[in-house]
Amino acid sequence: MRAAAAILGGGILGALSSLMLVREERSVRWLATPEPPQREDGAHQRAYALSPRTVALLKDLGVWGGLEALAQPVVKMEVSHVQPSAKVDLLPRASGRDELSHMVLHADLLKACEEAVAAKPQIIRCEGFVPPHRRVESMEEALAEAGLTEGLVVDATGSQSWLRRASGVHWGLRDYGQLALVARFSSQVPHQGVACQWFRREGILALLPLRDPSAVSMVYSMPSAAAHKLSELSEEDLSLRVTEDSLHRFGSLRLESLVTSTPLSMMTTERFALGRVFWVGDSAHTVHPLAGYGLNLGVEDLLALKDALASRSPASHYNRSRAFRVPAVQWGLDALFRLVSSTVPAIPSLRSLGMQALQSTPPLRDWVVQRVIGDPR
Repeated sequence: MRAAAAILGGGILGALSSLMLVREERSVRWLATPEPPQREDGAHQRAYALSPRTVALLKDLGVWGGLEALAQPVVKMEVSHVQPSAKVDLLPRASGRDELSHMVLHADLLKACEEAVAAKPQIIRCEGFVPPHRRVESMEEALAEAGLTEGLVVDATGSQSWLRRASGVHWGLRDYGQLALVARFSSQVPHQGVACQWFRREGILALLPLRDPSAVSMVYSMPSAAAHKLSELSEEDLSLRVTEDSLHRFGSLRLESLVTSTPLSMMTTERFALGRVFWVGDSAHTVHPLAGYGLNLGVEDLLALKDALASRSPASHYNRSRAFRVPAVQWGLDALFRLVSSTVPAIPSLRSLGMQALQSTPPLRDWVVQRVIGDPR
């Protein structure tokens, strides 16, 4: 058995980190407080688009068996530009697969992860962990205060990580001044496994297929003031507004859940590991959700961590492996966000023309699909 490890933070990435390190023949202490039924950040309402690479890891860690029947394959992605009109259809044919991704609900994925953890006696779950409250002068002092005096530490506590703040590692935050509104709707027209996204003047609207053939998950990103006004509409008015903004693609929509909101920002950092501490997921980075890449980027962290732990200098190896990939995704999505949200005259027309050109060039569309979903095989 290799050296012990401590995982900080409950939730999906905390569970997956624990399962992965057990596979690396380590005993694990998972310092995780159970999630409340209603999270303040609205995560319980989210649906995740799991990439093929993420699904492959879930299979490897014994999670997918309890999740597959609840996952909805996405067989097509329709990306539309509104005013002027243009549309691109993204299909999985270039990857040799039948689907682009799998949609799963947060609660279902978390339950499957925790059930897989419960089946591993090598993982000791400590639910009463409380991070240090007093001001500390260094990361080692923070670790000592938390009783983590030795061994590998993986921080999956999220964007408010107390350990990252105590580490002295420089980090930055780009506030988009937007909120992502998340809710579930029933649809008049079955979704047939098709995910849709509309680039509108008001914001970016996505409707994502769920396992129920007549249920979709909405993510609507828009400036904060507009998002607050939208969230204050009655159920009937909000349903009508989203039906109209989605151009009646799924017929009449009816709100079936609470509407939650999440502030949108991009967090960058100069280091992803320091000494024996490794940051994964939102503890290390956040991205704009327009491509649904947040959780998948966190899974890539775990795969990079696995490789790093087999090297002579794990922290240096991990930093090198994430130093290009993470900023490339972050700034690539940031550039895309700027492009689709720009109100500069002529930009909307240029966006529309670009999408028309992409739609009429199948090899280019296939290349885009391969870059987006990747292929672990």
